[in-house]
Amino acid sequence: MKIAVACDGLVIASQAATCSSFTCYGVENGVIISCSNVPNMGLTPHERASILKQMGVDALIARQFTPEGLAALDEVGIDPVRSDASAPREAADAYLNRTLMGDEGLSEESIKEEPLGEIDDAFARIELKLVAQAV
Repeated sequence: MKIAVACDGLVIASQAATCSSFTCYGVENGVIISCSNVPNMGLTPHERASILKQMGVDALIARQFTPEGLAALDEVGIDPVRSDASAPREAADAYLNRTLMGDEGLSEESIKEEPLGEIDDAFARIELKLVAQAV
């Protein structure tokens, strides 16, 4: 998996379309293992989305997206993710946490059904999602 974050310097860009670069994080088994930076060369939304897809990007994080940008990302199958985080790594980590753990967190039912601690339950859910992705 690869996550790209639209950046202006060391912060998340206000608009994906006008960002100065994309910080790209390579992810394996839910852990960020690599980081690279790719300049935004003023391409059209479709060209930009196509290049990101060729790089293997699965999700693009930014504060805002233009309608044209959203359509281009949808066309190539890249998930647009809005974030209010300030740092790119913080946004990527938050996206990974939501992807692996879900937005709802632990439910009372799941805690009652299995007498596992919160941490054990969280790791069990991560393991199930990783196994499902591998199939």
